[in-house]
Amino acid sequence: MKNFMIFLLILSLSFNFYAQKPYKVKIVAKDFHVVDAGYRDALKNFRKGTRFFRQNTRGGYRQAVDYLSKAASYNSDYAALDYELGVSLLKIGSEKDGLKYIDKAFQLTPDVAPDIHLWLGRAYHMNAQFGSAIDEYLLYKNSLSSRKLAKQGKLIDYYIKQCNNGIELKRKKLPVIITNLGPGVNSKYPDYAPVFAPYDSIVYYTSRRPSVFNKHRNIYLDDDYFEDIYYTSYKNGKWHKSALFPKPVNTKGNDASIAVNPYGNELIIRRGIGKGTFYIAKRKSNGKWKRPKEVIRRINRKNSMETTLTFSHDSSVVYFVSDRPGGYGGKDIWMIKRQAMGGWSKPKNLGNVINTPYDEEGVFIAQNDSVLYFSSKGHNSMGEYDIFRSYKLPDGRWSEPENLGFGINTPEDDLYIFVNQDGRTGYFTSGGHGGYGDLDIFDFFFYKPKPSFLEDAHHSLLAFENVPVNEITMEPPVPIKTLRMTVIKGTVTEYGTGKPLNATIEIVDNATQKVVQVIKTNASTGEYIVMLPSGKNYGMSVNAPGHMFHSENFNIPAAQKYTEIQKDIQLMSIDPGSKIVLRNVFFDVNSATLKPESYPELNRLAEILKRYPGIVVEISGHTDNTGSFKYNMKLSQRRAESVVMYLISQGVPSSALVAKGYGPTQPVASNKTAEGRAQNRRVEAKILVNPYSVSGKKTQEQDQTQQQQNN
Repeated sequence: MKNFMIFLLILSLSFNFYAQKPYKVKIVAKDFHVVDAGYRDALKNFRKGTRFFRQNTRGGYRQAVDYLSKAASYNSDYAALDYELGVSLLKIGSEKDGLKYIDKAFQLTPDVAPDIHLWLGRAYHMNAQFGSAIDEYLLYKNSLSSRKLAKQGKLIDYYIKQCNNGIELKRKKLPVIITNLGPGVNSKYPDYAPVFAPYDSIVYYTSRRPSVFNKHRNIYLDDDYFEDIYYTSYKNGKWHKSALFPKPVNTKGNDASIAVNPYGNELIIRRGIGKGTFYIAKRKSNGKWKRPKEVIRRINRKNSMETTLTFSHDSSVVYFVSDRPGGYGGKDIWMIKRQAMGGWSKPKNLGNVINTPYDEEGVFIAQNDSVLYFSSKGHNSMGEYDIFRSYKLPDGRWSEPENLGFGINTPEDDLYIFVNQDGRTGYFTSGGHGGYGDLDIFDFFFYKPKPSFLEDAHHSLLAFENVPVNEITMEPPVPIKTLRMTVIKGTVTEYGTGKPLNATIEIVDNATQKVVQVIKTNASTGEYIVMLPSGKNYGMSVNAPGHMFHSENFNIPAAQKYTEIQKDIQLMSIDPGSKIVLRNVFFDVNSATLKPESYPELNRLAEILKRYPGIVVEISGHTDNTGSFKYNMKLSQRRAESVVMYLISQGVPSSALVAKGYGPTQPVASNKTAEGRAQNRRVEAKILVNPYSVSGKKTQEQDQTQQQQNN
């Protein structure tokens, strides 16, 4: 998730763009030819706007637009004014208006500035009119003297290469829906680097708008406000107006959100002027936040700029962005590993498959550490930062990065992607999808997935059907909460004591019998969260040492939209009398033949039973009251025997198993409803004898010892 920057990073977001200073046109007062009551104000606004324009800073350009727009309302047919206003608009992310004014300046006075063709090229480029941009770049390049060509030729060639990349990427539009999070979140100032805490459905992000902490612009550097951290949540069909983090998380300096854990109670932030340092802020039980503490000194290097980081799912590996020596140029992606004896390894560069001579940024690891997302100005970017992904290969190397393509990426900055566990939804920052000004935060939904990378190494986890189009088509706004996804969340505790458990949760696609997710509960609270894309039947198994596992079945229709399910789970210790319902054991109708979808669940049970020699378990079959009593008794017995036979085939001693059919005699719900009858049709496993159990204590010790031996 992942991610963020300070104000110097904002400047570097479009370094090539901003390093190219526009020509300083001369103001000729007499050219403001109509002298009337508005003349003096217009000329005054023009001169003020020009002073900010010549600062060549993001904040300066934003203020230049304010003054130059007022002057243009008086006289919109002055080429010098249109040139400055157009370039300023382009610089703050208003691509369409920027092109309009730059083109108008050229039409009025073709030689208004020596670099007019360069800025026409940039304007066409930022509006994805790549062919026209190339024409203008070549006109500008051909106009340069030998001395200027030596200085600027490589930059122009770099822009032309990006345009050619854009032409190729524009041939195919990915099936993606993109939605701006709206005016309650985004502003005319830079808003960027979203991270999502799914347990609370909260998005944390960074903004450079004025606040109670930062009321004045930083006039010494970029004439813009310092960074602050904000948060927002989705309720009643919309994103609520953002709130500003209080002290001690926010200060009068730069404070940027970097990453958050799934429960929203630990937030990585970045502070400082210039190089900056990563810190971790923790939320107390009363909802207030503790004073942030410094994170991993191996990352925080005194003489380097570290901008973003992301943790592996078990926090044993950290990927981060740094401009430290030893890279391939600009900012690179590095990694460190947690050492077995404590501490961290020496930082290692990810190599030139991932890193380029240009800047990389916004790193994020996802899908059980198998997919690395990041932004880059290199590779086949179509302009500024584009978002890429790379897959971890079986030998541990990373695959050649793929551009996420036209639809997510634009010729402007696209970066800081945060991908949810479903691999299809998430958030990112863009300056090229329109919005409320400068960088805005969007959510996305890829909606025609192919088989996942886990099923086919040649397909991506964000795999899509490629749909040819001529222009990007923006779909109607679809908030992330309306997407077809089900979120299961709750706590795992011990039955009887309520003690939070450090449990492992496995999600199985029952159709393929493959494990698609493995997560751990929060060790101190027992909390967990699972995101499941719609259109599949899932089995969920919850396991903790010394306890019976718990299973759930979620059959989620393809048409089901965003749904949240609260599922608090209590695990019984493996004592005589403890029992579980095997919710992912399936039979054909009126049959005792096990369906293949049952095998993962029964395999888990077999592993537990083999772990404890001498244990005896009753496998019981149950039915509803539909049909004759005699038939249901026979059917339940045959089903129990089928389960026993399968467990024996998996190495469980026959002496450890008893099959018993109870038919309709032990209902757990009313047989008057379809839902109740479904609950009554079940298979259970009940502990009859466990010689290792003394209130589960010896069983847990045995379980942990066996797990260590297995490992």
